Formats: sequence, C-alpha cells, structure tokens
Amino acid sequence: MFGTLTAVLSVVAGLIPVGVAQVLVALPVAFLAATGRLRAIVAATVAAGVVALVAGGPFAVGAVVVLSGVGTLVGFAHRRWGRAAVFAVTAGAVPAGLLLGAIADGMLLLFDRTRILLLEALESSMRGTLRAFEAAGAGEQFVDTWERTLEIMVRLWWVWIGGAVFVATVGTALLCFGIFSVVERRSTWATRSVDWPEQDPSAEPAPLPVALRLAGYRYPGADRDALSDIDLTIEPGEFVAIVGGNGSGKSTLVRMLAGLEPTVGLVDRPGPVGLGRPGGTVMVFQHPESQVLGRTVAEDLRWGAGDVDVEAMLARVGLTGTADRATEELSGGQLQRLALAGALARRPALLIADEITAMVDTDSRTELIRLLVSVAREGTAVVLVTHLDDEARAADRIVHLADGRIVPHVASPPLPVPVTATAPAFPQPVLEVRGVTHVYAAGTPWAHTALRDVSLTVCRGEGVLVVGENGSGKSTLAWIMAGLTRPTYGTAVLHDTPTADLHGEVAMVFQQARLQLQRPTVAQEISEVAGLPHTDRGYVAAVLHRVGLRPELIDRPVDRLSGGEMRRVAIAAQLARTPRVLVLDEPLAGLDLSGRREIVSILAHLRAVEHVTVVVISHDLHGMEEVCSRTVVLEDGRIVEQTGAVIA
Repeated sequence: MFGTLTAVLSVVAGLIPVGVAQVLVALPVAFLAATGRLRAIVAATVAAGVVALVAGGPFAVGAVVVLSGVGTLVGFAHRRWGRAAVFAVTAGAVPAGLLLGAIADGMLLLFDRTRILLLEALESSMRGTLRAFEAAGAGEQFVDTWERTLEIMVRLWWVWIGGAVFVATVGTALLCFGIFSVVERRSTWATRSVDWPEQDPSAEPAPLPVALRLAGYRYPGADRDALSDIDLTIEPGEFVAIVGGNGSGKSTLVRMLAGLEPTVGLVDRPGPVGLGRPGGTVMVFQHPESQVLGRTVAEDLRWGAGDVDVEAMLARVGLTGTADRATEELSGGQLQRLALAGALARRPALLIADEITAMVDTDSRTELIRLLVSVAREGTAVVLVTHLDDEARAADRIVHLADGRIVPHVASPPLPVPVTATAPAFPQPVLEVRGVTHVYAAGTPWAHTALRDVSLTVCRGEGVLVVGENGSGKSTLAWIMAGLTRPTYGTAVLHDTPTADLHGEVAMVFQQARLQLQRPTVAQEISEVAGLPHTDRGYVAAVLHRVGLRPELIDRPVDRLSGGEMRRVAIAAQLARTPRVLVLDEPLAGLDLSGRREIVSILAHLRAVEHVTVVVISHDLHGMEEVCSRTVVLEDGRIVEQTGAVIA
C-alpha cells in the first residue's frame, strides 16, 4: 500500500519542479521506516522508482531514491531516538547534503554540454528578468549589480549549485521530519507490540510435539495477563479445538503455539516452529485479506509455496475453476478458502485456523470443518479456534478458555424465545435498487459478473435480510446500496437520488469493524464521523447509550475494545450521521453468543423504537428474525426468492 502511495506521489512530484510535493514522496517511506522493516522500504522505493522511470526518466528515479533515503532517515531516527530525533536527522542530512552536492557538481563537470546548456538557460532567464526591471524604471546601479551577480554565478557555478543541493537536502529532511512529527502525534498505526523471536532459516522446522507448562502472556502496556497457567500439549496429527468467548485468550494461545514466547512459564518443542515455511507452522486468520497477496488466485497460491498443483489444491478447498480470477473479485468466503489453500500448499506439520469459519455460509463452514478433519487424518496437527460448539465437536479434543485460563466446559444458558419482527404497517419506499447489474473488470478478459438484473425496494423502518452462499453477490449489493460502488447497469436510488451521489444518507458497517475505526479513541471516532468540529463527550455518551455501551468507553483506545465492542462502536459512529438507511455486512461474524445477542438486540431496538431502516447482509440467520421481517435470497447474482412481506 505504501509502495503504491509512494509511486503515485512520485508522479505528482515529477510534475512540480520544487515544493512540498517533493517532501510528500518521502513521508510514506518515513512511516515505513518508523514501523516496518527494511524490505518494505526497499519494495516501496522500487515501486516508486519504476513509475518514476516511466513518467520522468532516469533523473526522476534519482530524485525518488534520494527522497526515499530522506524518508528512511526520518523514520529510523524517530523510532530510535524519539524526541531527540531532530538532532539525528540534522546530523544525517548534513553529510548527505554535502555528498549529493559534490555528486551534482561532479556530474555537471563531467557532462560539460549539459552544464553549458544549464548556465545558458540561467543567463537567458536572468537577463529577461533584468529587462523587465529596466522597463519598470530600474536604475543603472541596480542593473550593474545584477550583471555582476550573473557573472559571478556563471563563473562560480559549482558553489551555488552544490550549495543549493546541500540546502535542499537538509531543508527537505527537516521539513519532512516536521510534517511527520505532526502526523505522528495525531496517528496510531499498527506497531509490532508482540515480539516474535528470531528464527534460524537454515534449521529444519520441528514444531511438534509442543508442550506448554504453566505458560502465560501479558501484552506490553497491559495491566493484566491475557493468558495464565496454561498446561497444554499438541501431538502430531491431532485435531484440537480451542473454544471460548471473545476476549478469553484464544488468539493469544495459538500465537504462543506459533512461536510467541510466553512472559512466564515454558514452551517445549523439539525444534524451530518454522512459521510460514514448508513443513513448519502455518496460520490462517479470520480476515483473509491480510494473507492474500497475489493478483490472481493461481499467483497467490504459488506465492512462497514453490511447486504446487494449483488446480488440485483449489479443488480441494472448493475453488475449482478460479485459478485465473483476480483476487479482488473474490467474496470473503472465497478469500478464506484461498488463504487455507495457500497454507496447505506448504505441507505444514501444524495448521492453526483462527476463526476461519466466521465469514462463510453454513454449507461452506461444514465443508471447511470436514477439510480440517481430513488434513488431521493425513498427519498434520490442526488447531481450530472457534466459539461454536458444533464446530468443536468435530475435533479429537476440546480446550475451553475463559478469562485467559483453561476451564471445564460450562453449558451455555438457554436462549430466550425470539420475538419475530413485523413489517411496517404503512410501507413507504425509501431505497430502491432498479435493474442493477454489476461487472467487475468490465471490458477485460477477467470480467466477472457479480449481480444480474437485481431489483429490490426497501421501505422506511423495514428490516431486510439478504442471504446467499459465498460469491452470490451479497457484499457487492451492499456496497451499491450504500453508494460506495456505482453499478455497471441500473441504479440504486434513495428518494430518486442515486446513492453514490449522496453523503451520509445511507450508512454502512463493514464485516471487519476494526478496519472501519480510523481514529485513536472512541470519542474521536464518533465525533469526527458525525462531522463535529471538536470532541463532544456528552454527545458521544448519548450515542454510545443507543448501542448499549457504557460512558466509561468514551476515552478508550479502539485497539483495547473487544470484538463486540468494536462492532457496536462502528454502528454508533454510523448512527451519529443520522442516516436514513443502515446497511450492515455480516454484523454477527466472529462474535460469541453473548456478543451476537447484544448486536441483535440493538438492531431490533433501532428498528422497533427509532424506526431506523436496516438492511443486513449475512449468511448467519440465527436471531435475525428479531430484526428483519423480510428475507431476500441471492444466488449467482440474482434474487431467486423473497419471503416475508414482499414490497412490489
């Protein structure tokens, strides 16, 4: 992402000879240097250099390399010296400026025709300016001074050119550091708060058997342990399910199995975990977008896996015939299958699946669990993280977690009898989808039709549930209804105005609530989304109350919220915009039973009491009868069935 940003800014800077645009090229690299690794900086520089070569030639590439070096200096100095970084930046920029000035003088000395052309252009420009001053009535003394200055600049060209390069280098570094510092104070980007141990790449992976003895872990800056007194052994070929509610420590436990060193206790294994290496340990996460890197399905599957039978592996995970599909066209469930295929292509000894069924439909969930069972039978140890007991029953052994400790299984309390939602007594159409067809990559060999002639009317205060298998077009329909995507054909209108032309009238809450929360704290997130000029704590407290959250969360950093709290804060922020329609894409994904009940209750209240129009995109039907009075079934991009109060 930063490589692409750097490339775009390099083109912009190439169109502007001097100015702040040059500094903007260095800023993305500075953030990479402050938070990432050297290879990420190299990748960003190469990406920007290629674009600069096409757009501006070799000199543009040189400028990008220099500015990348400036950004690296700024970011590394900030990471290493913090507030004293300005002295480190200056100390690094001064010799760099002297070196670049000497190189510039040397190049002009070597290429004398270029030097002559440059000086002639300078002389012509300055004489033209002098004539303008003479026409304005400049005196003879002024003209003589101007002439002598021009003569000195031509004779001592190496002084002012080298000096200009030196001043530009040091000035750019200090200006970049100043802008970076201002942005850094207002930003919280992902940092490596968890220290993964360095591993010897030459040693053969041997992650199993692994035994945890009274192991515990506390995250840096936390006031309590995420895990305590964990005793657990995983043998080769074993299928183990780890079950617990949100925040119980499941993800921390599997990261410890994958190589995270405990802060207390012991982890015993025969050799390196070999994370991501063939024959070692692989992890598949709940959000596969972070693991899919290739442009096409086949390219992603081969990424780092060496020789692999693409068609056979895709068939194994239920993605037959998708090898040439662009990865950005895949649905969430298809991306999850692709991430699992990439993991299996490495023939691991230990496969860790962290909530991988959260984003897939019921049939796909069953198939994925069946696949994990077969993988375990073939000799690979499988650790499945889930909060669903029916999934866990397929495992050889179930480990229950609560508050960071292994506990005996406690039966869940019986669910209350759901109150079925009713349709509006006097339906008034508010959102209409008319003959919508949407084609991704239209006009290219990779064109893929996601929706086909879809028409749907949603009334004020109505609750509509859109269901379908992964890849049926649910998320595409949600994006079009929310105005985030313009359909290829047809229209989506709110009171006859295309939703893509509106701002804030249709709000959307995405599958990954954390990716939607862009501000450091809950108060800032809600206030800025609402468009307030400042943080209004009273207003934020009132909005949080609408979604059942305590006022104590106003100043809570978003990274310290649980999954259910993040989802509710995302809903609260969108409600702060007072939208006419609220669209939610998989609102129950990844939540435990209590979290699901909370979200369902909030949505039911918004509909019944506040008359908010709700459209839910989901593959999970449990509890949604309390929110939605109508169900729309999508299949292969078409509406094949509607149940409930159908609006013509």
